[in-house]
Amino acid sequence: MKSSVRLSSMAVSVLFVIGFAVLFFFSSEWYSNRVKLENLAYQERSLHTDLEHLEVVGKRTLDYVKIEKALTYMVGDRLSDVGFRILAEQLWQISQSYSMDPLIILAVVAQESRGNPLARGRFQSGKFSGALGLMQIKLETAKAMGRRFGLVIEGEEDLMRPEVNVVVGSAYLIRLMGKYGKWREALVAYNLGHSAVDKLLEKNAPLPTFYYEGVVAKYKDLVNHCSF
Repeated sequence: MKSSVRLSSMAVSVLFVIGFAVLFFFSSEWYSNRVKLENLAYQERSLHTDLEHLEVVGKRTLDYVKIEKALTYMVGDRLSDVGFRILAEQLWQISQSYSMDPLIILAVVAQESRGNPLARGRFQSGKFSGALGLMQIKLETAKAMGRRFGLVIEGEEDLMRPEVNVVVGSAYLIRLMGKYGKWREALVAYNLGHSAVDKLLEKNAPLPTFYYEGVVAKYKDLVNHCSF
């Protein structure tokens, strides 16, 4: 009887040791697999972040290439190499800062001046309209816009510098987009002036769309020309 009890105690001890060993083994496996899964999740998150970064870099690079192709198509050799690079960089910075397609700005350039940096606007009578440069900005408008972001515009010669003209013109266009919330109204106001558009909207009168349609047509032309 004593021997039987002794054997049972030993069996229990052995089973306890075996059970503990099995539990330790599975606990170790569970912890090891958990660490592996956490490492895989971290690697997946890192890969996802890297892919997002590459996507952003890729889009920015494509935007710059589009700007270069569009400027070459529109301006040709009317700018020096240095002037071309400065203007391309300005357009790229504007497009990134305001999350907008740079070809929209260049479509306005095409509509306004056909890519001529020295363009001087004329009324049908032939009289000088006061509109200058690539985006056909008037001096008073340029001075008012320049004061908003610390850009000093002193005279007409400043607006004949493409990089200055495009910065001021783009700022004015973006301001109009913020005011109206729609490209059609913003572009019509860029052409007619915001006061004229406000009066038409107050009267529920139809807006003239020839300018807007012209910009849209030129935008589509640039998109086709600059497609990859």
